[in-house]
Amino acid sequence: MKNLCTLLLSLSMITSFSQEVKKRNISSSQIDEIFAQWNAQNIPGIAVGILNDGKIVHTKGYGMANLEHQIPITFSTKFNIGDLAKEFTVYALLLLEERGQLSLKDDIRKYLPKRVPFSNAISIQQLIHHTGGLNNDVVAKSLAGWNDEDIFTKEHAYQMIHNQSKSTTNNTEVQLFSEMGFMILEDLIAKISKTSYSNFITKEIFEPLGMTNSVFDIQGTIIKNKAQGYFSHQGKFINSPANYAHTLVTDLYTTVEDMCLWAKELESPKIGNENIIKKFDGLSIINKKRVREENMALYTGGHRFWNFRGTKKLYHTDVSGGYASKLIRYPDYNLAVVIMGNDGAYNGYAGTGASALFIEDFLESRSIEPTKFVSKKLSAKQLAKFEGNYWDINNYSTRKIHVVNDTLRYHRGPGNESALVPLSKDSFQMITSIEVIAKFDSKTDPKKVSIIVGDNTSHLVRYNPKANWTKSLNQYAGTYYAKALNTSYSLTVKEGKLLLNHQRISPVQLDPKIPNVFTGNRRHFSSLAFKKDKNGNITGFQLSANGINDIWFKKEKVKDKTLLSMN
Repeated sequence: MKNLCTLLLSLSMITSFSQEVKKRNISSSQIDEIFAQWNAQNIPGIAVGILNDGKIVHTKGYGMANLEHQIPITFSTKFNIGDLAKEFTVYALLLLEERGQLSLKDDIRKYLPKRVPFSNAISIQQLIHHTGGLNNDVVAKSLAGWNDEDIFTKEHAYQMIHNQSKSTTNNTEVQLFSEMGFMILEDLIAKISKTSYSNFITKEIFEPLGMTNSVFDIQGTIIKNKAQGYFSHQGKFINSPANYAHTLVTDLYTTVEDMCLWAKELESPKIGNENIIKKFDGLSIINKKRVREENMALYTGGHRFWNFRGTKKLYHTDVSGGYASKLIRYPDYNLAVVIMGNDGAYNGYAGTGASALFIEDFLESRSIEPTKFVSKKLSAKQLAKFEGNYWDINNYSTRKIHVVNDTLRYHRGPGNESALVPLSKDSFQMITSIEVIAKFDSKTDPKKVSIIVGDNTSHLVRYNPKANWTKSLNQYAGTYYAKALNTSYSLTVKEGKLLLNHQRISPVQLDPKIPNVFTGNRRHFSSLAFKKDKNGNITGFQLSANGINDIWFKKEKVKDKTLLSMN
């Protein structure tokens, strides 16, 4: 590698704003240009609403709400907004707290002891911030053998909560995004208010704000002016399949105009107050500490923060069921943009483009001196000792580190890798838009590397997929049972491959990583770490994946001594 005395990291320009510049007068044609790609009669489309200084200044539809019947999208077309509806759940809880009917610090078992039978306390606040320890229902359902088209009811969800309560406690150190947590919150609101959840939200939020076009889909409600959801498939659009999950009431259809009225409430509260808004726009709490206000930071109301050209951007996005929605708010400018689409694809960039029209003149560029650091010369032989395949034990993923043209590179996948510039004999600076340090532990075998990003550190271990331990797969064969999922897997060996089998899941091939740890070739089977007793016999495995607490599968005793092997 060529000796680099000084390396400059190119950072994106950041900006500041001046309140002395007046907002621009934006014409409808300028906004139309942002959404021009959807303005056609043969494709699904998009609707946009813009709230500026407390006034709705633009509501319009582009494209088709229904392709079969050639119905165009208008400002009054209703879309399913998915996860955005959780904002109303949080606001309802804050209203009830303000009225003295609950505290966000209350243990949920105080109100629903039979529904949430955990031995440990779980607060309302934890469920809002997704730190109550409940498994992500989508991941848990998949691992338990549920298919997307299966009808999954509220009772099924509560049974899954009961199963989990038998084997795990809550974990407040991480966020596990779970619909089941908000299902519990909906039932809590209904119990305290002594009316249905949908009726409370309608009477206490929608009607006072004039949101007359916001309708809950409760098991087949007839909804007028509803856009059909679509997906792109092989160059054509197909109808989105029906939603078979019936756990949440917050299956909400609404319009861009109604959501502008909602944004107005968050800007200048009518039914709430400044204290409620402060809490709603407050940072989430994880492990009793507020998260940092940095890009992607989660807020109490479920929205996120982004430093947009030097100013605060709060946004909430959902893409599901053939619909895509985004609410963007700029508190410093009293500006909000709502977009809703029905082509099943992310459309948030268009909302950001529209908002930039209104605030562009506030933004004054100022350059920042690039970060400098001194590199160290390492030989090709010194670099080569770091090469290999690495297993990320924190994020359950594989990485490759290799030398290309005398430069060590960190490979994440096709077309996605970064150079590693040596700072010392075993420490490297990764060339990315943010500061990332890679520190190798040269004393260990197998070799380990720590990837440090701010306060977060991931630990990777080099592995050999053909190591000697991978040649004894029969020891892993057998039947394993998990209380948390109330389901069993059988592991078999076929043609030299370890396979995971379930009556409702197609076989999953398990590929070896570090000793006694495998990863599956199917989503959610991220890491299976097998445990042994003092005699070296397999006792079970820990299944780990993003969105769930580690799930223990206990190996069952073989009654007929016949190994489940197909060698």
